[in-house]
Parts: sequence; structure tokens; C-alpha cells
Amino acid sequence: MPRISLAASLLFVLVLSGCTQEETALDLNVRPLLFDGYRLEIGKTLTQMDEAEHTAVHTICDETDVSSLPDRPFVFDASYRSFSRFSPKMVSPLTGLTVFHDDEATYAYCETGHSRYVKQIDPEHMPIAYREADPEPLRPRSARVSADTQQALLEQLEDDAPYFEFKPFNVPFVALQAPLFTTLSIEVNTQDASTTFSRPYEPSLSLQQVTLSLHIIEMNGFVQPALFESSEMNTSQWPLDPVPDGGVPTLSNTYPLPETLEFGKTYPLWQLSYDVEGEFVEQTISLRYEPPVMMTQAEVDAATMTADEEVTIGYFHKTPLSGKTELHALDAVQTLTTDGAALKQIVARAEPVKRSGEPADYPLFTLIEGVTSQTFDVTLHKRSKKTDVFLTTEGKHYKLNSEDSATWLSLAPY
Repeated sequence: MPRISLAASLLFVLVLSGCTQEETALDLNVRPLLFDGYRLEIGKTLTQMDEAEHTAVHTICDETDVSSLPDRPFVFDASYRSFSRFSPKMVSPLTGLTVFHDDEATYAYCETGHSRYVKQIDPEHMPIAYREADPEPLRPRSARVSADTQQALLEQLEDDAPYFEFKPFNVPFVALQAPLFTTLSIEVNTQDASTTFSRPYEPSLSLQQVTLSLHIIEMNGFVQPALFESSEMNTSQWPLDPVPDGGVPTLSNTYPLPETLEFGKTYPLWQLSYDVEGEFVEQTISLRYEPPVMMTQAEVDAATMTADEEVTIGYFHKTPLSGKTELHALDAVQTLTTDGAALKQIVARAEPVKRSGEPADYPLFTLIEGVTSQTFDVTLHKRSKKTDVFLTTEGKHYKLNSEDSATWLSLAPY
């Protein structure tokens, strides 16, 4: 049997110890407790997201594995909007996730502050059931609205905007159905002016199925034409700039839409006529759908590199932070961003120990960086000439060195 020398044994131990990862107190991860947000499903009211959904949103939308939008019909399942109130600007940018599926796979459409992209996902990663429904159209569609439906919509508009007096044109309403992730643009053109209103994809407004209607509205003696957009969840109005000295316009033309609309093509809807000192000036209202625009992996990577660097902030607090509680309602003190970065390095340098001290006046400290965070219990041990600072996380205790303890105490509100 071969013999192993003592020197070889010691070398083997040293090699193994060099491969052991040094234990650190710093562990910034997505902690759903700090987030608030809502879930939207077709035919249901907005529902507050639970912790599992927040975790799934920020885990899935990690800007990796970007793919292309499928060219097959697909079904919308649900949309999520997640945010944290604890950021330098009080409300962080939304992270949006829309889940949809086709006959072959499940997909996620992710929106962050600097990117929008599609990726294929494991349906087990998102706690939402498939929705049994007809697939979304691959191209926008139009349909006429019955007289009874028009009357019901008009009454609803009058209820929603009691400060207007409506004077409807004798013109049919237009019903539109568009694929997910498209942008609807409305163009208003006269002989010397042009205005465009754009409506990008926003699931909470249910803009995939909308009804457009044209009216004259009057308020405080001021009369002007306005375009109204009605959906299941929302009603929007676009007042149209009247032609100077044109008075109240008349409807001069109505343009029927084809059943299927092409992306990028402008379709006229209505034409108004203004009498300007005996000369007629025409104003045309048109619509155009722009196709979905998704970023490639290279574009997402480039946007991530050029995006603002995530700042680190810290909170000394007495009660636990929660995304469902406004910051001003909590007894918390926020650090400057430069101090937050310094405190992060201090946490990373803390050494593991077997004990802790007595609770500090602000016994909790939370580091937040982007969508990640970590909360510590803070305890102190006062000695004759200095005070030791201990951090506890996940049941493990860590101690700051003398210099870091002094820096910590100079920044803390105790």
C-alpha cells in the first residue's frame, strides 16, 4: 500500500482550503416582501400579486435567453406589474411581465426600464393557469358596432365625463381588435398641420379591443371635436385641435375599414370640414397600427451595458419594510447613495462569529440594489473605548472590524 508523506498531506489540505469559498454576510437577492404590484387577467379585476409571483417576475425577467415573437397564433394568459417603493426616487420603474402561450410553448414578454423582449419559459415557473380562449389575431381587425351598442357606449361616455356636453356626429363607431404588443397611432391632418397620438401596448388598459367614436364636445362655451377610445378597463379622449376661425366642423366623409388591417398602413376614418371665411378646410382622422418591436439578445445586452448603474441604498429602520407600506409611514432613515455603497462593502467584509450584541436603537438595516435586497438585525456591544457592531442574517452572526464599526456608527442614526 503506498504511503503518503506528511508534507504531501499538508499540501493537499492547503489546496482544499484554498478552494473553499470564503463565507460572507452579503447575499443580495430578490426578496418579494419589498415589492408591490398587480396581476391582470381577462374578465377579472386587478389583483394584488403574491410573493411567489413577484419572485417569478424578477427571476424570469433577467435579460437572458431572449428569443423572437412566435409567428403562430397565441393566447394571452395574464400580465403582471411589479415595483418597489424603496428606491432613490421613491418608486422604482416597473418590471412588467406578460405571459402567453401557443400550441407549442409558453412565453414571457418582459419590460424593464431599458429593455423589452420575449423569451420562452417553463410554465411551471409562473403560477398562472392556461387561459382557454381563441388565439389573438396575427393582424389587426375592424368591425362595425351595432346601434344598440353605440347607444350604450354613448351613455357610458356621458356618465364618465359629466363636465362635457356631447353632440355626437351621425357616424358609426369603429370596433378594433389588435394583436398583443402592437402600437395604435391616430393621425389628425389638415392642410398645414399634423398631429399624431400613439398608444403603445399596456395590458392594464385592455387596448387589444377598443371602440373609437367621434363627437363634438362643449365645455364652458368652448366647442371642439374629440375622439374617444373605449375599452373594457378604460376610456380615453383625444381633443382635436380645431381649425382657426373654422367654427364648428361638419362631417364631410366617412371611410369604411377593411376587416383585416395591414401593419404600417394608414387608414382614414373620418373627414371633417371647416368653413373659414367661405373657404372649406378639411381635417382627416386616420389610424395606423405598428407591429410589435422586440429587442434581440445583442440589443438587450447593449441596453443593459449603457443603462444607469444600479445604485445601492440603505435603510436603518425599526419596523420591517414592506412594499405594501408607504415609506413615510415607516420609522426609517435612508442613507445617501454614496453611503449605501460604502455600507455594502462594509457588510461584505464582516467576519463570521458565534455571538451578537444588544439590539441597536434602529435594530434593522436593509440594503437595496436594483430589484435585490437584504435585511440584517443590528446589535451592538459597547466596551470602554469602542463599540462593536454585529450583523445577523439567516440566523448567522457577523462582526465588523474596528474601522468599519466606527464608519457604521458615524452613518447610523444611533
